[in-house]
Amino acid sequence: MKSIYQNFPSNKTKRKNSAVGISIVFLVILLAGDIYAQKTVEIPMRDGIKLATDLYFPKSEDGSFPVILMRTPYNKVILKAYGVHFSRQGFVFAIQDVRGRFESQGDWEPFINEREDGYDSIEWLAAQDWSTGKIGMYGGSYSAFVQFAAAILKPPHLVTLIPNISSATPFDNMPYEGGVLVMGGNIRWVDIVENSKTLADMQKKAKEIFTKDWNSLLNFLPVIDLDKKILGKENSYWRRWVKHNTDDSYWKKVKYLKKLQELDIPVFLQSGWFDPGNRGTKLAYANLRQSKNKYIKMIMGPWTHTDQSSRYLYGQDLGEAADIGLVGMYIKWFDYWLKGKDNGIINEPLVQVFNFGPNDWLKADTYPLPDTPFVKYYISSEKGANTSRGDGRLQTQKSSSTRQYDTYTYDPGDPSPCFIDHLKKRKLESYKNLVNSREDILVYETAPFEQPLTIAGPISAVLYASSSAKDTDWCVTLYVVTEDGGISPMGMTWGVLRARYRNSMSTPEFMEKDKVYEFTIDLSHTGNTFSKGERIRMEISSASFPEYSRNLNTGGHNEMETEYVSAVQRIYHTKEYPSHLLLPVIKGETPDPKASASRSATFPLTLKEISPSTYPNMITNGLEKS
Repeated sequence: MKSIYQNFPSNKTKRKNSAVGISIVFLVILLAGDIYAQKTVEIPMRDGIKLATDLYFPKSEDGSFPVILMRTPYNKVILKAYGVHFSRQGFVFAIQDVRGRFESQGDWEPFINEREDGYDSIEWLAAQDWSTGKIGMYGGSYSAFVQFAAAILKPPHLVTLIPNISSATPFDNMPYEGGVLVMGGNIRWVDIVENSKTLADMQKKAKEIFTKDWNSLLNFLPVIDLDKKILGKENSYWRRWVKHNTDDSYWKKVKYLKKLQELDIPVFLQSGWFDPGNRGTKLAYANLRQSKNKYIKMIMGPWTHTDQSSRYLYGQDLGEAADIGLVGMYIKWFDYWLKGKDNGIINEPLVQVFNFGPNDWLKADTYPLPDTPFVKYYISSEKGANTSRGDGRLQTQKSSSTRQYDTYTYDPGDPSPCFIDHLKKRKLESYKNLVNSREDILVYETAPFEQPLTIAGPISAVLYASSSAKDTDWCVTLYVVTEDGGISPMGMTWGVLRARYRNSMSTPEFMEKDKVYEFTIDLSHTGNTFSKGERIRMEISSASFPEYSRNLNTGGHNEMETEYVSAVQRIYHTKEYPSHLLLPVIKGETPDPKASASRSATFPLTLKEISPSTYPNMITNGLEKS
């Protein structure tokens, strides 16, 4: 292996050796009969900060190799399995602690430094003697965000990306969604990042997501002080996120979506219908499709927040089709774009989305799928849509009811619950009971379907609404009502919007009392076939607690204040103000999933209450079987 270590740092780099400052610790490890070489190097950034990077080399005595870069805030050491696996496939795999984390120098502040640090790391790796100069990037969640951040600066040697389970930019997904702080997800993430040093630590924190009573823990004002309550101390970037509650100059270095339209490299996107960040994948795809490169691949599967495929979802077997061997597909993608292997991957359909019910895949080269009509389902009621005992309807004709609107009172002191909190704990029956009784939740349902109906693609709702308050929130949730009256999720199909941001996330506009405004709410996307007898239910409320921060209805800073007022809300359903749901309906005859011989799981999902044996791990270990 002489060539790997010879002349290190490389004489190809134009930096002076004295500036490189590389410390090398290398170890040759015998593992399962294969030999790989590992080095830890310090890669210098343009400001002199050095980022610790573990390099995993293929089993070879000579030659240069394409490089795959993974950048992480979670400790590069626990991701070693990726390095071993991908190096066995003939790549140098580089795993880097981002700035200020673990062995890397500098100050840690999420998102802010990832553009330049990613660019500098890519170009340094490309300049080494053992590198072919072709660099790919790979990784999930935060490690996906850093790929987009670096790519929009267009490093000359960056060839391709595989961003897995990526959230979108600040006001589309994290830390704000529709202008509303994702309070529960953010404070838990900060807790994991700040208080997890090992894999065991991360798994412990992950279990707490499913076991702690977050409704009680987060029922606290002002929201900015949740860091002291949950972490036991103030956290600087949590407080900056809270203070910068509009799309201002602080977030400029974090935003990337529109700039994806300028990229000219192939990208392989992957996420799951039950990934909380899956709308980020949808938004990234929509912008990448406007770029110069036609090779934008996207797979949306029946999975949670993971970069690996499985046939099991929450313990239920969805059949062999669900486990498509994602890691093997990633290797084929890198083999083609980094090594030039003609393995046929670019001849496969660019888009694959899983269809719950039949538990099969819908495939095409564009998304939404070609010739998908978006059908409006209008809301209506006669006596009122409050609670699931009301008579709220979803129908394809505009309302002919004499009732112009449905109304409820939103009290921030008693916020309506969120679907996802109950979903994570597998307590949908308790959520159903709450919807049966809470007057501050409007419920609209289709009639039972007489024939199966398939939807696949982006979903949204348009509300015509008024409030007695100058600012408030609108929350919409969508799920399945089964033939026997049970409820079942079909993905992360919900969304929120803070009224002041209805036209712009950077320029808030308050409402006039009781004036009707139009609000468009993103409900993410999914693929699902409804069986005969099932119904679609849409709920409208003004809180989704404790996952999302409450609007205090005062027009002030909702996360830094404690005073609140109740608001009287109206949702209109007239010919002039036709509030509706917009669904991507797949044309053609749809087989009923109940009659499918290939169906291998009971669906809709019949989720049981979680037990300790079903806790998901933060880091999976399925690489070796791929």
